[in-house]
Amino acid sequence: MKKLTISLLFAFSFGFSQNQIKTNIRPDGVTMKYFNPIPVVVGNSYEAGLSLYKNTNTKQYFLAVTVLFKQQAPIELSGNLLIQTTGNKGLTLAHVWHKLINMNGLNVATSMYLLTNRDINELKIRLVKLISFTAYNQYVGLNLTKNKDILIKEFSKL
Repeated sequence: MKKLTISLLFAFSFGFSQNQIKTNIRPDGVTMKYFNPIPVVVGNSYEAGLSLYKNTNTKQYFLAVTVLFKQQAPIELSGNLLIQTTGNKGLTLAHVWHKLINMNGLNVATSMYLLTNRDINELKIRLVKLISFTAYNQYVGLNLTKNKDILIKEFSKL
């Protein structure tokens, strides 16, 4: 029952205000447009969500990954993010920052990755099949189980 409750809370936190663009004007004058994380992986050990961010001042795009660790204590993700799309080549995204945060009462790991023009062009037209990151000094690969087209949808609105 506890796992079901955690899953439902996590899904609800991701599902709230889906596909609505949010705006954050930071104290340094930078304006960020972004989406709340949308669940893409619901598994026994992890739940993960993806969302796009855009710095409107610099026109840079970032991908945020939010991970709930179900069977271990949360830990900051480290290193780059590897993405496999339905295309022929995988993507390697450089990390900008990693942090543990409290989201709706749950401790989750969140990381931001810088998108290059090549990454943007690929993610605008291809479904995401797999994401991989480093946690606990080992690679964690997660096959997407839902919302494989979320980045295509978010790019079309941002």
